[in-house]
Amino acid sequence: MQQQQLGKYKFEQFLGGGMSHVYKARDTLINRVVVVKILTDSGMHDEDTKKRFLREAQTAGAISHENIIRVYDFGEHDGRPYMVMEYLEGNDLRASIQQKELPDVLSKLRVLVQLVRAMKHIQELGIVHRDLKPDNVFMSKGGQVKLMDFGIAKTKDLSITRTGYTLGTPYYMAPEQVTSKDVNEKADIYAFGIVMFELFTGVKPFQAQNVHEVFFKILNEALDPAPLVEARVPTNVIELIKKCTEKDQAKRPDGFGEIITELEAVLHTMESGDEKTITQLTKPKPEIPRIAWIAGGIAAVLIIVLLIVNLVLPRAGTKQEAKKEDAQASVQELPANLKTMTGDMVLVKEGDFLFGEENQKRAQKSFYIDANEVTNEMYKRFAMERGWPLPDGFPEADTAKNLPVVNVSFVDAREFASWAGKRLPYAVEWEKAARGTMGRTYPWGYEHLPEMAVVADNEKFKGSKGPQPVGSWANSDSTYKAKDLAGNVFEWVDERTAPSAAAVKNFGSLMKPPPTDQDLWVQIRGGSFLRPLDKNVSVQFASVPSAFKGPDIGFRCVVDATAKPR
Repeated sequence: MQQQQLGKYKFEQFLGGGMSHVYKARDTLINRVVVVKILTDSGMHDEDTKKRFLREAQTAGAISHENIIRVYDFGEHDGRPYMVMEYLEGNDLRASIQQKELPDVLSKLRVLVQLVRAMKHIQELGIVHRDLKPDNVFMSKGGQVKLMDFGIAKTKDLSITRTGYTLGTPYYMAPEQVTSKDVNEKADIYAFGIVMFELFTGVKPFQAQNVHEVFFKILNEALDPAPLVEARVPTNVIELIKKCTEKDQAKRPDGFGEIITELEAVLHTMESGDEKTITQLTKPKPEIPRIAWIAGGIAAVLIIVLLIVNLVLPRAGTKQEAKKEDAQASVQELPANLKTMTGDMVLVKEGDFLFGEENQKRAQKSFYIDANEVTNEMYKRFAMERGWPLPDGFPEADTAKNLPVVNVSFVDAREFASWAGKRLPYAVEWEKAARGTMGRTYPWGYEHLPEMAVVADNEKFKGSKGPQPVGSWANSDSTYKAKDLAGNVFEWVDERTAPSAAAVKNFGSLMKPPPTDQDLWVQIRGGSFLRPLDKNVSVQFASVPSAFKGPDIGFRCVVDATAKPR
């Protein structure tokens, strides 16, 4: 929904958005540049999004502080909620970290002091932010810090949390948020500690392959201060970060006032230019106890002995180890893309990933998967060469050649794959290509965002009577750069299933002769332009008779990493 004006606010530039659209605009009455954020149709139909939007407007609108983004106005226009905020030029803190815009400890301390003042102010108002992270901290070009996004904030009288629902961003969530216990201002203190760590080191304190591993580390692993020491962070600040990120919230600082006192004292010392004091402040903590030196000496001797053994004595199984190393090297040397007669394929690397609704750890060898769904153009070429019949209603126009082929059965798809020197994907292969190693709910991540896929509830494709050209919707990319795994057309997967009685009955009204539960039933996966985006789309599947043909069912192929397709 692109607009030109909303009441007295004249839109000058579309800045982007998902469930809400954001515009640079001008208040025509007082000639002030502002930002207007307005909920889209998708946002209106998602109750959680709507509640978050209204919550952000109400909470931020009641706050006035130099380090918190100002909300000038909010209301409804033609039944659609909107809010009007101050216009800022600059970057969020995430971009500032990535682009190394804050080169030294002093500049980072100045940012943190401003941010902690904002956090202290909302704490005094009885507000728990619950989603403090670098993405929600804005850095103006003049160096002013602005706290943003109160969409999941909690106040004394209102919270949008519901039972069984976890709010926040995984890496910054306190242990009590992970376990869905009562969340208070101590959760914001924990998140502030994580933000401090990331700002000083450029990395998050916990590295993990998936969200479940992140949660495990938050609950069980202590923060490692070594990267902070290496970055020459003042010792007092390192101790403060460790205290803020204690697992037990009772051991964290009582409030942001205590944190301000500590940070301002360190900042004052750093700004004083007193080299002697600064050096003392940044000197790494304590010497290693004598017993540790003794243990280290013993370890050093053992290492020398092992080196001698490995270098002088012949090793058993050398040939086998060499073969293993060669195999590992060949895996690492696989190209990221594979060009074939029927289109480009992308590499899905060997390794573990999380599979199914229970997120079971599974091992999977390397393979290539078509970057796009098979097109009408490619299918027609196959049909002409093999003498295979074209699907009913096959479009012959040139404008349709890049559309995904549909109205093909599982048998049709398998025959095409054989002709191309490929095969249809197994369920584990399709799911890894869609979810990556981190157990993503959707190819792009964990948020339910219909605007990222060619689906019926994406505003751009609302009312569409057919699929879109393959690969044309770049937002849909998976972590391996495979496109349209969450939408456009469903895809056949070579995975046998046992149909439910309801499925047999439903397809009985669609097919002649009607199928039985003794027929071959297989999976289709992904999403369709005819249907809204499914929750957990990367895991969900439907059982379909292999002979069925539908206007929104197509396919893509895979090959083993060592295979040579046409």
